[in-house]
Amino acid sequence: MENRVIIGVILLTGFILAVSAASMYAQSHILSGTACGCQFPVEMLIPILSSAGILVGSMVYYFMSAHGKAKKEITPLLSLVDYDQKKVVEALAKNNGSMPQSKLVAATGMNKVKVSRVVADLEAKGAIKKSASGMTNTVELEGKLKKLLV
Repeated sequence: MENRVIIGVILLTGFILAVSAASMYAQSHILSGTACGCQFPVEMLIPILSSAGILVGSMVYYFMSAHGKAKKEITPLLSLVDYDQKKVVEALAKNNGSMPQSKLVAATGMNKVKVSRVVADLEAKGAIKKSASGMTNTVELEGKLKKLLV
């Protein structure tokens, strides 16, 4: 994201500098009375600069926006799993893709046995991985699914 901001600032600064230089050029030739269309048609300065402004504005918008990096809406993806699995995956996604299984019980509102079964089903599908962590297990979304949802 920092690179996009830097590129956007550079583009805007360059455009402002170019507009300022062109305006000073036109003003100096108009004041001295040498403004003719011989080298550069002064009457075309405004349409050229406004067109360049639209181009620069579009480029800045492209670089500054979260083009393709926005958080994905997970509802269509989660419609492929049953309701309980959806609750577990949503709870994990809201907690950076990983949380203790005991907290998963509280986050989903399901009992321990149901959470254990749902976690086992999701682990069998390769959607999550479970690892022992003291008296409880840590449940984590698998690599690509974690990148997609978190």
